[in-house]
Amino acid sequence: MSIKETLNAKQKELKALEGQIQNEDTEAIEKGAQLADEIRELEGKIEAAEKAVNALKSIGDGGNNEGAPEKEEKGLHAAIKSMDMASLKKQKGAISVNVKANTDVASSTTEQTYDHNVVDPQVALNVRQIFGQESISTNALTYYVLGAIEGAIGTVAEGATKPQINIPYTPKTAALSKIAAYFKETDELLLDNPFLESAIRNRGIYEFNKVEENYLITTLLGTSGVQIGGTTIDFDTILAAKQDIMADTGYTADALVINPADYATLLQSKDQNKQYLLGGPAYGSYGNGSYSSNPRIWGLTVVESAAMTQGKAVVGAYKVGASVVTKAGEGFRVEVSNSNEDDFINNRVTVRLEERLLVVVRVPAAFSIIGQ
Repeated sequence: MSIKETLNAKQKELKALEGQIQNEDTEAIEKGAQLADEIRELEGKIEAAEKAVNALKSIGDGGNNEGAPEKEEKGLHAAIKSMDMASLKKQKGAISVNVKANTDVASSTTEQTYDHNVVDPQVALNVRQIFGQESISTNALTYYVLGAIEGAIGTVAEGATKPQINIPYTPKTAALSKIAAYFKETDELLLDNPFLESAIRNRGIYEFNKVEENYLITTLLGTSGVQIGGTTIDFDTILAAKQDIMADTGYTADALVINPADYATLLQSKDQNKQYLLGGPAYGSYGNGSYSSNPRIWGLTVVESAAMTQGKAVVGAYKVGASVVTKAGEGFRVEVSNSNEDDFINNRVTVRLEERLLVVVRVPAAFSIIGQ
């Protein structure tokens, strides 16, 4: 229920007590006084929220919006602009913003609270995006890992004994892991939103994503029950791994995670006429069609990652076989403070990046490691 809806409900409740209060009903009078205090508090919150909205609109344009066309801002830039940089510059304190999916709300806090819809800062295709995405409200999750089905369903004659099958599910509990880092910048960037955005994106999020990908891949490779495919990374081995996943789980593999050097080797594959199988430097396969920067292999989306050990690759049904689970309501968090260590007296700020997540591999057989 929103603040305004709560206010309306309290006002109606007070109105309903009007007759009893006029009749000097003691309980009604006490209840009415309590409701009156709550109504005044809610009205104060609504007034503060309206001031916050007006303050947010003025950020970045000097407080003057007259004649300016409305422009929807998304992404990390919108999140950074929602931070009250001027207030932090004038006082010792900290501000923060949550960078989440475009359906979530991000909030930053100093003296006021601002709401602003932003999109996830990760733009390029990466390992995290090919997993299923989930969130939990607690700090740990108990999930069930699907094992190999025992027995087999078959046809039977009328009145004959039916075959038995067993679908084993093993419970497993895992806690959210926190990935975090910080770096320092001059506090002059607090008044320069574009520069702050570039600092966070180029020096912060870029390095953060590298660590996150390493965590996701390391966890997947170390999961018990993942299939072991062929020892070479070639087209036939990739196709065989895709077929094995279908045969063992019934799932269709949807992606291949591979080291850039190994992918480059596949991209250089040629036929006997020295035509590129996956497309050349400027054209599609066999010199036809348009160029593709990362062409699919056997219908699989290809994701290059330096976090994948060279000589190994993983074919998998990523969307249904595993998920990246995050803490609901938090998302990727960016915090800026000038009160860390001696930042305040040295005109510096500390930027902290963090997110809590875990990898849940529910169907290990939906993944196949190929290579050595």
